[in-house]
Amino acid sequence: MLDINKQQGESLAMKNLLQQIQQIKDKLTGNNKSDKCSQYSIDGVIHISQDGKDYILSDLPAGFVVKGDLYLNNKGLTELPDLSKVTVEGDFLCEGNELTSLKGAPQKVGGSFRCRDNELTSLTGAPQEIGGDFWCYDNQLTSLIGAPQKVGKSFVCYNNKLTTLQGAPQEVGGSFGCENNQLTSLTGAPQKVGGDFRCENNQLTSLTGAPQEVGGDFNCETNLLTTLNGAPQKVDGDFSCYGNDNLLSLHGLPEMSEDREIYCNDELMVKYGCSSTEAGSICYSDLMVAPVYQNELRISELRQKKHEENKANQNKFKAGYAAFKKKQNEDRE
Repeated sequence: MLDINKQQGESLAMKNLLQQIQQIKDKLTGNNKSDKCSQYSIDGVIHISQDGKDYILSDLPAGFVVKGDLYLNNKGLTELPDLSKVTVEGDFLCEGNELTSLKGAPQKVGGSFRCRDNELTSLTGAPQEIGGDFWCYDNQLTSLIGAPQKVGKSFVCYNNKLTTLQGAPQEVGGSFGCENNQLTSLTGAPQKVGGDFRCENNQLTSLTGAPQEVGGDFNCETNLLTTLNGAPQKVDGDFSCYGNDNLLSLHGLPEMSEDREIYCNDELMVKYGCSSTEAGSICYSDLMVAPVYQNELRISELRQKKHEENKANQNKFKAGYAAFKKKQNEDRE
């Protein structure tokens, strides 16, 4: 069996070598008619071939447009070649290297940009607009400053050392994942997310700053929440707050469809008298008619009404006092 595997590996290596040789022959003889970009290496130097011409990647002219994908993953890079004036129409991948910076990255990427599994401490140098996904997870990031501000699909930054979401994109067409960090706040998060929003396994004490609209599920499991104040206004998927042991109420939940599930600790299910439809979940429609939850809503409405009355009275007093002082000054004159 070992001999067979060895033979297969040698055969594959020979096949790849022959393909590279053929690519070089085609370039030299002009037989390469494809206008799409292809890439290959000679003595560790990365070349690309496009429109029948051959280029060294590190010497691409300013304004050059790569008509396809550019793969620089798993090449042992400690820094990127200067592609800051180059546009990549497809995906740009630099995963699995030893990068500490994105200096030199292309400033326009039509597809996805993936820089996961490096040693990045900053996103400075990243493109500001990405047509596809932006994956920067499994790095050493403490901040998202420098991140793209518009991402067409998903933005994933989990497994870093983030303490804040300041600098995060404000438009995310797909999902946003910032789980497994050291976040204490969601301030700076995008305000509208087309897919799921995941912030579990952090140190959140509040949901203030969370997106107002989430097109998929919202997951804030295993944090330090004591209240759901600040939660999104609307979630199209399920809502999960399981593992927040000091969370004593579900008041503050977003608007959801009647058939959606709320995943929470058993103590909360007992409190509201709702039977679990799945492991550790309550159906949204059941919760909305639970007497205890209805009572919490009424108390909250009364408190809000009282707060508004007090605020109105304070404003009325301030206006009256200002008018009194004005009349007093006029009488003195």
